[in-house]
Amino acid sequence: MDVRVRPLREDEVERLVDQLWLPFADEMAEVDGYNELVDEATAREHGIAYRREQLDDADARVWVAEREGAWTGYVRASVSTPAPVFARGPTLQVGELYVLPDARGTGVADALMDRAAEWGRTRDCERVGLSVNANNDRARSFYDGRGFEPRRLKLDRPL
Repeated sequence: MDVRVRPLREDEVERLVDQLWLPFADEMAEVDGYNELVDEATAREHGIAYRREQLDDADARVWVAEREGAWTGYVRASVSTPAPVFARGPTLQVGELYVLPDARGTGVADALMDRAAEWGRTRDCERVGLSVNANNDRARSFYDGRGFEPRRLKLDRPL
């Protein structure tokens, strides 16, 4: 079965939130309670609005992966341009990558990352960057396998 990766359409935003983003958010809350949503109805409403805004942003994209017409995952990416004081070009920032549990290990995440990277190259991005939860061993292993290396360490604590 081949994976087809294509841009998200405006009329699919609610489907994306319901079928992929809310399950992703639930999994991330299980990995780390810091990611817990206030409640599903509020999260859904704001998630839909956020995705619609992104569709109008020339520097952001969302792609969905499908197999035999069924969605199996998605990736959200944006272009981040550094301040002119830095001697580097834009970075492709992968904000979210999610693959449904039944489709993991089948190449879906690779296809999504490849599509995002392809777009980043058309936008003259020099690097791809992302954040991953320190407790998300599966995701960290995936990114390690794709050549990602830690550059920064994000720290926080309760006030």
